[in-house]
Amino acid sequence: MNPPLLDPDLIQAGAGGGTIGRRVQVYRETASTNDLLLKLGEAGEPEGLVVFAERQTAGRGRFQRPWHSADGLGLWFSILLRPNLVPERITDLTPFVAVAVTEGLGEAAASASLRVKPPNDIYGAYGKVAGILIEARTGARPFAVLGVGININHQNADFPEELRPTASSLALEAGAPQDRTAAACSVLRHLNRSLPELGEESPTFLKRYEALSRWWTPPDPLQTPNL
Repeated sequence: MNPPLLDPDLIQAGAGGGTIGRRVQVYRETASTNDLLLKLGEAGEPEGLVVFAERQTAGRGRFQRPWHSADGLGLWFSILLRPNLVPERITDLTPFVAVAVTEGLGEAAASASLRVKPPNDIYGAYGKVAGILIEARTGARPFAVLGVGININHQNADFPEELRPTASSLALEAGAPQDRTAAACSVLRHLNRSLPELGEESPTFLKRYEALSRWWTPPDPLQTPNL
């Protein structure tokens, strides 16, 4: 049986009522949610739109590395923001997202122990759970697209063979299947809570990012997930 499709109305309702997630779209399939939002941003789309895809055919991470986006097993989404940031604070976007993803997933699955591998990866005890890709555009109407890929209900066999030694999922880390909608809502709520700090001289999410990064140690390849 295929997993139920994400419901944009449920995610919008659970996003916390802030800027991020005031509009939510879910696509059955798209090449890349980042590419889709880059086009919408250039066309003048207001900030706050979040686009999810059940499957990406050309998902990517940093340095154009391909991102495996298994159909219906994870959360593959991008967020459009138009933050009023001076150029030297654009780099704050990565820790802003990394902290919200780590804390949001930790709230959704309390038994999972997650931390940040700088600059933009989220790891558990068994391997990489999530990655982040930030793409910004300058000009008359600058904007940023915050891309997030989270492995939610993968088992080891769901990953390509070459990724199995290093990849993990929220379900593997927590020891039980997870509710994708609940995880999505939790991450968006955490993003909205920290959003007012963007542009501040010393946002608290930078301190939390440092703490979560200090906890990171390479996973033990001999450990076996208990799902």
